Amino acid sequence: MDKTKITQNLNELFKQRAKFYEFFDEKIAKIPNSDVFDFPKAKDLNAKEVYEHFYHFDYAMRKLLPAIFKAYEIDSNDLDKDF
Repeated sequence: MDKTKITQNLNELFKQRAKFYEFFDEKIAKIPNSDVFDFPKAKDLNAKEVYEHFYHFDYAMRKLLPAIFKAYEIDSNDLDKDF
């Protein structure tokens, strides 16, 4: 994978990450005077909506992994595999 493709994939990853946080910002208030989500006061979240945002973020990340593994000569045996 060349630098242009990796850059495109990184931009997609950052875009999906931002959308994930926008979703949280819409659904979960923050503790006053902080950037910390106030989960105890959060309304119930729709699990399907949360999963959809996570899936897009996760997919964008997984598209980058082969190039990262190749660039740093990471073999699957090098990983803990607890993910």
